[in-house]
Amino acid sequence: MKGTDVGVLWCPNGKALGKRHGYNGWSFPRNVEVKIKEIIGDGSCAHLFGGLAKFGTRLDIDAHVRPDVIGDAWLPPFAEGSFDTVVLDPPYTAMSREVLFSLLYAASWTARKQVIWLGAIWSPSGAGLRLDRAWLVRCGDSLIVRALQVFVKNGRRIQPMKRFSRGPMMKYNRWLVQPIGLPFK
Repeated sequence: MKGTDVGVLWCPNGKALGKRHGYNGWSFPRNVEVKIKEIIGDGSCAHLFGGLAKFGTRLDIDAHVRPDVIGDAWLPPFAEGSFDTVVLDPPYTAMSREVLFSLLYAASWTARKQVIWLGAIWSPSGAGLRLDRAWLVRCGDSLIVRALQVFVKNGRRIQPMKRFSRGPMMKYNRWLVQPIGLPFK
C-alpha cells in the first residue's frame, strides 16, 4: 500500500434500503459484505465478533445471535492458522492500544493469510501484520465513518497475548449472567 492510497466505500442509508433488505445494525452493510467476500475469495473465514454475519465461521460472546461458536474474541478457541482470513468487526468505538493489540495478536495467531479489520478506529499495523489495502466506509447519515483495513501476515510468528483471562469487554457482564452462561472461571 502506498502512503495515503485509501479508497472510499459508500453504503446507502438503512432507510433507503427498505425492510426487504433486512437492514440490521449487527450485520455488515451490503456493500461492506460484498467487499469482504471479494477479499476473502474462496478461502476459509472466521468472524471473531460473528454477530449476524451470513458467511464463514461465526464466533460471538452473545448466544442470542446463535453463533457457530460461543466465545470471547480476545481468547478465540482456535488453533494457530485455523482460517485463511479472520474478520474483526468489534462493536466498540474505543479501546486502549494494549487491548487493541491483544485482539490483533489473537486474530494474527488464528489467521493463515490475512486479517480484515472493520472498526470505528484506524488500526495500526503490528502483531505480525502489514497493512495491504484500506477503505473509509460511510455506513449512512449521522454515523461514524469506519475503517475497513486488510492486513496480510508478514511472516513473523505471533503468539496470542497471555495477559487476559477473559476479554476486557467482559466488564459489561451481561454475557456472564445469561441463562446459558459462558465457560469462564
